[in-house]
Amino acid sequence: MTEPLAEAPGATMSRALALHRAGDLAAAEPLYRAVLAAQPRHFGALHLLGLLRAMAGDPAGAVPLLRAAIAADPSHGFVHSNLGNALVELEHAEEALESFNRALTLSPDLLEARVGRGNALQALDRHAEALAELEGAAAHGADMPELHNNRGNALRALMRPAEALAAYDAALLRNPLYAAAHGNRATALVDLDRDVEALASVAIALTLRPGDPGYLNTQGVALRALHRPEEALASFDRALAGDPGLVNAHAGRAAALSDLNRHEEALASADAALSLSASAAAHRNRAAALTLLGRHSEAEAADGAALRADPACAEAWNGRGNALTELGRFEEALDCFDRAEALYPGSRSIPYNRGNALRGLNRHREAIACFQEAQAIDPGFADAHWNEALSRLALGDLETGFAGYEWRWRRKGNRPHRHADHALWQGEAMEGRTLLLHAEQGLGDTIQMARYVPMAAARGARVVLQVQRPLLPLLHGLPGVAELIGPDDPIPPFAAQCPLLSLPHILGAVIPAPVALPVDPARVAAWDAALPRGALRLGIACSGNPQHLGDRHRSVPLGLFAPLLGAGVQGFLIQTELRASDEPVLAATPGLTSLRPHLTDFTETAAALLAMDAVVCVDTSVAHLAGTLDCPVHLLLPDLADWRWMLGRGDTPWYPGMRLYRRARGEPWEEVIARVASALAPQVALAA
Repeated sequence: MTEPLAEAPGATMSRALALHRAGDLAAAEPLYRAVLAAQPRHFGALHLLGLLRAMAGDPAGAVPLLRAAIAADPSHGFVHSNLGNALVELEHAEEALESFNRALTLSPDLLEARVGRGNALQALDRHAEALAELEGAAAHGADMPELHNNRGNALRALMRPAEALAAYDAALLRNPLYAAAHGNRATALVDLDRDVEALASVAIALTLRPGDPGYLNTQGVALRALHRPEEALASFDRALAGDPGLVNAHAGRAAALSDLNRHEEALASADAALSLSASAAAHRNRAAALTLLGRHSEAEAADGAALRADPACAEAWNGRGNALTELGRFEEALDCFDRAEALYPGSRSIPYNRGNALRGLNRHREAIACFQEAQAIDPGFADAHWNEALSRLALGDLETGFAGYEWRWRRKGNRPHRHADHALWQGEAMEGRTLLLHAEQGLGDTIQMARYVPMAAARGARVVLQVQRPLLPLLHGLPGVAELIGPDDPIPPFAAQCPLLSLPHILGAVIPAPVALPVDPARVAAWDAALPRGALRLGIACSGNPQHLGDRHRSVPLGLFAPLLGAGVQGFLIQTELRASDEPVLAATPGLTSLRPHLTDFTETAAALLAMDAVVCVDTSVAHLAGTLDCPVHLLLPDLADWRWMLGRGDTPWYPGMRLYRRARGEPWEEVIARVASALAPQVALAA
């Protein structure tokens, strides 16, 4: 209950103001209210009580008091300015801007109003205008810590993080205990990839405000950038425990879960963020989670929603372009990257992504120019170097291509191989010393690169070859190999090591003939005797490892091979696994026999291949094995073929006996297989 005045209102106001200035808000407030009980339209009491409530962290309580003060006397610019500040706190930025405009009309030199107007513009995402207003206030003498902090916020929003960092430092120079400036400084340092410093800066902010959800979120961002995703996730969880409605923490949590390959959980967190805010950033975050799940159509739709929310969201244009690239809609993707670059020039990712779309169109020279543009922005951008190498290899530029292929170990998410801490062989003479050569990619890659092993042995090395366990029987007795071991076998001491796919670079970017594999002639004879005669024996491999990133492009439904199985042809399925969707086709296709029960290892597969008159296959390990064995191979290639098959060729220097059948963009596989059938027709006629 408000006590009645025992003195003149002026005396009570003087006492209240003294207490207010001394920081004793609890003692000042009842005095102001006592004056208002006696004189409800007392301008000074209304204004100062409103200011007090704002200082006490109660902007909702401040606004009606400040409005009442203005109704009592609208001629004071500083009251309109204080009302604007309270409205900004309440996220009523449009109304706040009107208040600051009125304040400056009444008091053009009121620096506080200029600063406040800049803050309102910043809240409205009118960052360039906000920066101009704040710098104008600074030019007229404003120098409070909040001014510099808010300048930093505007600069960071304008993607000028180095200048933002300087502004935050200026704020802290004026107030070293300014928690918000420490926290914001950390965000600028993250933008500048100075993540260790960012973590230290946000730690200071958390010391000043323990448990602050916003700072915990920033800490999570820094930890994630330092590749500490589990700690980052814990930090985001702590932030959400303090503020379940913190959208950025839900988004950060989604990113950390993605780092941990917990993609379904990541999508759930992204959906939680979106339920709180249908902003462009929330839709973009969901698109990122969908991308990692391989759900590119949904990702493209999510980025489309982001662009409807904010047509100027460069990240969404860029993300949508990536989704369209994955969907094979390359021209549309290029348009998206152009839109993104117009909004965000200087980003390394946009020319890089444009290069990927151009690669999809087999416009490799243009793609190389894009990858080089990305490297000019960031010389250490490993993925750009890597993709340039792939395009150069596709163009047949083996020397430059294989040199650039070495960037693979520095790519994001590509961990160094387990022998990386040992000396890398550079091609020098070994003089009887032991050289460890080791597999690093797929089974087909190992078979293809086995041709380089004798060349390494010719440099005087005692070669220990470490390969995937399924290949051990096949490569037993390989020329030049002193010892063959599996991935988990004990490794003898060695002087140097080299991954198999580094050998072409080290040995001069030449392509030697495939190495002769020691296949048991008795096994070949057994297969030849077991298979029926009187028809062309046609080996078929229609699909590869479903986990392969490009499998959806290279594998072909088994049913499409039916035109090859006419009169005079006996087909044999030469692969150990088959898609569930192809099983009914196999069962219902006359003239096609599955050899899966008999392909117990790669030596049996090799012997079966040597018993065939011809082999038709997609780009899998079977292709490399058949090519190495010099079988007559007809290889089906997608429109964007792997680098090793180069461009536009019907043959390949890797396997002289192999013929390539390239699918044109948009061409049905049926037409490609029809060309194979035409090529096989004379051989079928001879076998009949």
